[in-house]
Parts: sequence; structure tokens; C-alpha cells
Amino acid sequence: MRRQQPWVSSLCDHLLEPVVETLRYGVADMTTLAEAFPRDTIMHVLGLPQGDREHVSTLVTDIFPTSGPLPEQDRDGTVAMRQLTAYLQGEVARRRRAPGDDLMSELVRAHTACPEALPHDELVSILTGLTVAGYPQIAAGIETGIVLMIRHPEWAVFLDDPVRARMFVDEVLRYDAPVQFTPAPRIPARTVVLGGVTIPAGAQVWPVLGAANRDPGVFTRPDEFWPGRGEARHLSFGGGAHYCLGAELVYLEMAMLLRRLRQRLPDLAQARPPAQRVGRLRGFTSVAVMRTEADRHDR
Repeated sequence: MRRQQPWVSSLCDHLLEPVVETLRYGVADMTTLAEAFPRDTIMHVLGLPQGDREHVSTLVTDIFPTSGPLPEQDRDGTVAMRQLTAYLQGEVARRRRAPGDDLMSELVRAHTACPEALPHDELVSILTGLTVAGYPQIAAGIETGIVLMIRHPEWAVFLDDPVRARMFVDEVLRYDAPVQFTPAPRIPARTVVLGGVTIPAGAQVWPVLGAANRDPGVFTRPDEFWPGRGEARHLSFGGGAHYCLGAELVYLEMAMLLRRLRQRLPDLAQARPPAQRVGRLRGFTSVAVMRTEADRHDR
């Protein structure tokens, strides 16, 4: 990721230019920027052809629909998952023939050097997870970050400093987790009583990460947006063996884009109330913004 940072920085500036131009004269919906930045970044980091991004985007949306549904209403993304897996297997085969300077090539090299440590199935599983989680969730986090940056200018100053910018991102992820539920249910092997509720063996339990991140027994004033609170780590990245593999990419992308927005557009304001997404994925379906400075046409 350190090697890729200059490219990601250049992409951020490239995608920001049309937004700045639009805001000289009117209103811009930031969801387009929030979606394009992580999508193009993960395609580049993995070394996937940019020409395939619409195909990959369609498959990812079918696997992880951005507007829901809730877990109990989940739709079958099996076909799309098979298609994405087949696509990635083809890319792995291409890397074996001609490796490049990308994360997929690095993983293929690791598999070739020690297949018992990184079996082929696990390699493809890692790549699938990175692709599916690589931009819908980050886009949701960016959308939420933009809204909170505008709503809380007293905390937006954290974005002026690289270290505190990470604290700002951490609090965005705690305050309104991009993914509200765990990706799969937990199934108890025996009947347990939790919080006075009896959960029978074999039942499907969907832990709500968003609720855990607002636990008053863990966080002081949990419903308050408070960057740098210095308390327990949120659960938006999971934990233990299932800690998010792409966490550092999330920090890099969210902090970079939010910092650039503050630098280039310090006078952003909501043009109308943002439309909150409802379902497993949070974020917003619309984040309309405008500039407030009288001299915006001259900037």
C-alpha cells in the first residue's frame, strides 16, 4: 500500500477536479465521488483492468447490494459469486504467466513459493473478499464522513493533521458503521442465555456491529460524534482472526479524500438533507453539497 500511495493520491486529485468545477456554479452529489474513488483504487491495487470495472461492479452489487436488504431478507448472490470467482481465477492464471507490480501478483508469488501455506482456494477467497469489500463499504464510510465533516466543523479540524485525520476516520466508523451486521450469522452449538434472552442451539444470530459500537458500557456518550475519544476500538473491522484484511486501505482512502475535500473545499455545506441508505449497508444514496463562500466562482 505504501508503494501504491502516490497513484492513489493522483487518482484522488483527478476525481476531485470535476467536483470542484461543478461546485463553482451549483450543487454536486458526492456519492459519485465516494463510489468511484474506492472502486478505481481496489481495481488498481489488485491489478484488475480498468476496462473491467463495470463488469466487476455489477457482480459486486449483486453479491453485496448497496441498498440492502436486511439479513433476514437476503437475496441469493450465488450466481454472481461464481462468476466473480471464475473471473478472478482467470486473473490469477494470467499472473502466473506474467506477474506484475500489484497485490494479486504478490499473492500469486506467495502461493507459488509455499502452496501449503497459501492454498489456491484460499488465495482466490482472499481476492474475492478484497474485491467484494473493496469499495461498497468504503464508499459508505466516505459518504458518512462527508456528512459528519459538514455537520461538525468543530471536529473537521482533525483532518488538517495526518495523525488526527485517522482519529476522525475511526470515529466515523464507530459512530455509524458502514456495515451494520456481521457478514454471516453466528450459530450457537448449544442453548445459551445472553442478556436474559434464551438463544436455542442451531438458531441464527445476527450480531449488529452498529449497536455494539454504541454500547454505553464501553463508550462514553456513545451517541455523540467525538473524534479522538481514546476509548476501546470499534468493531467495524471485526476482530481477531476475522479482522478486516483491508483496514489500512480504508484508513488511507477515507483520510486522504476527506483531507483533500477540506483543503480544496473548506466551505462545503449541505444543499439539502442527505438521503440515508436503509439496509445492511449504511452511508447515503444522495449527499448534495454546495459552497457558501461569496467568491467561489473565482477559486
